[in-house]
Amino acid sequence: THIHNPCQPSNLIHCSSLPSIMRLRSLCRPALAACFALPVAAFDLEAHDAIGQTCASAMDQEAIKQLKRMLDGQDASEVAGWGHQVDDTFPGMERLHFQVHDEKADGGFCGPTKSARCEDNICLLQSIKHFYGKVLADEGRRTDYPAIDYSKVAKGIKFADADLLKMLINLLGDLHQPLHVGYAGDDNGRNILVKFRGQTISLYDVWDKAISEAVRTHESNFWLGGWTHVRAVGDEWEKDKKLWKEDGPFKSFERWMDESVQFACEKAYTHPITGKKLAGPNAVEGPAEIGEDAYQEWRQLWLKQILIAGERTAIVLNDILDAKGAARLAKGGKVQTKADEDKAKEMAEWEKERIKRQKEERKTRTSPPMFNPSVFLTNLSIAVVTIPIFLVVANHGLNPATYAALIKSLLDSTNNPAPKSSGKRFE
Repeated sequence: THIHNPCQPSNLIHCSSLPSIMRLRSLCRPALAACFALPVAAFDLEAHDAIGQTCASAMDQEAIKQLKRMLDGQDASEVAGWGHQVDDTFPGMERLHFQVHDEKADGGFCGPTKSARCEDNICLLQSIKHFYGKVLADEGRRTDYPAIDYSKVAKGIKFADADLLKMLINLLGDLHQPLHVGYAGDDNGRNILVKFRGQTISLYDVWDKAISEAVRTHESNFWLGGWTHVRAVGDEWEKDKKLWKEDGPFKSFERWMDESVQFACEKAYTHPITGKKLAGPNAVEGPAEIGEDAYQEWRQLWLKQILIAGERTAIVLNDILDAKGAARLAKGGKVQTKADEDKAKEMAEWEKERIKRQKEERKTRTSPPMFNPSVFLTNLSIAVVTIPIFLVVANHGLNPATYAALIKSLLDSTNNPAPKSSGKRFE
């Protein structure tokens, strides 16, 4: 029986009322911006975070438990952009995040046959297969996977099991940024200029960050709402799980790549209103105008790509971490990025400040009390007034009649003094 899903991508704007997962990054944005400031990225940090949250909503409890064990308590959303910190520290690693297609090969630009450049397996699809296969091998499962000589990418880099998972999370997100699987002739959309909300920017930047920034800026309540839950793409999730079991991991990765390339050609490289190509031999003269109606079309597509990336990442992590061999995977990473170094320095500064405050507090507690005459006289004046009032109230209560009788007796004793005694005793 089909159940109506109010969170289908076409209705995503109505989902902001659903329970949300707190985004600490939104509260700590300045510090995080410094950690994730990169020359090139695939989806911005917040988009990767959203992918991670969709992933977390679709993960099994055992997989979540194992992931947190390996990542020192972190979840998928907290490490979703880690791969780009690696790129910032080891620039050659950036090549693993792209699948650059050649329009000069058979099939041409967005033709029926699409050929990608992937020398030494250093490209997006082969990298996903490599890191997936390597972590399975560490679990004790036998599988053939593409080899990558890391020295041809970044000298000295070594990946622990936790690093392999973090790379997979990041690369699977990149797979769904359509211009990470674009064409060499336009440098994956970087050489295509469009007019978007008063700015002239590259097509790559539109899909990488401009749509994300527009949604966060103008629809902040929606962005921080519950739209990232996997139920928003429940049908796609069930279909992907079924095909994963039927086809296996590597064929699934290949199918996802084919779908992303098709998406790039039919959606990202095509004006959503006019239907004209923005790149290739038949491209319109630019920069093309991306108006509000065009933005709304791309916005819906972009949001769905985030959700699809998240549910597929969960399928991969569940497959890895639900297995018995997951207990063999070591916790903690080996790759140290510049962001890790900056964080360590920041933590050291915080620790210095904490120790300083503790010393000041101990000094304050151990210092002898000081006598202040002004304070003493003020407190004495207050006591002179309040203590008698307190004693009267304690003895006679708060009944006005009692005080009226008391005042009357005092006045009577003043007006009618008692007669003086003669001094003679009664006998």
